[in-house]
Amino acid sequence: MKIQQGHFVQLEYTLRNKDGETIETSAEDGPMEYVHGIGELPEAVEEALEGQVVGFATTITLPPGEAYGPYDPEQLISVPRDEFPADAEIVKGDLIELHIEPEEGEEGFDEEAELQTLEARVVDITPDAISLDTNHPLAGQEVTFEVRVLSIEESVEEEIE
Repeated sequence: MKIQQGHFVQLEYTLRNKDGETIETSAEDGPMEYVHGIGELPEAVEEALEGQVVGFATTITLPPGEAYGPYDPEQLISVPRDEFPADAEIVKGDLIELHIEPEEGEEGFDEEAELQTLEARVVDITPDAISLDTNHPLAGQEVTFEVRVLSIEESVEEEIE
């Protein structure tokens, strides 16, 4: 079977930064599973896997900004210190989860919408505010994906039809 739109694919992978340091690997996190063709992986990675079979292995290096988008300075936010629990131990460099509720009048506002969860890195701490970077940690950086196809399955919709 060859990888096509809608197939469930399981990959062994390693993600490296431009210095060759391992950022993430299936050796630690287990195989990656994704549905081919719906944008779960960077476009260039999906293109390299299109039509491939179990056992196929490749290395794909993506230029800065292509895998996780460009670095956006607008994604730096300042949150008043009093919006965090007084006893919270927040350290520069920590990753924290923010739970954001859209405000009425905001574009895309929906009263029924659930809280959005956003991961942010603490970049500065003052007595009045905590500065957070909500960019992906690899935004604007060159990354290399090493992948090997472990399994390919047809989607449920294809089996039903």
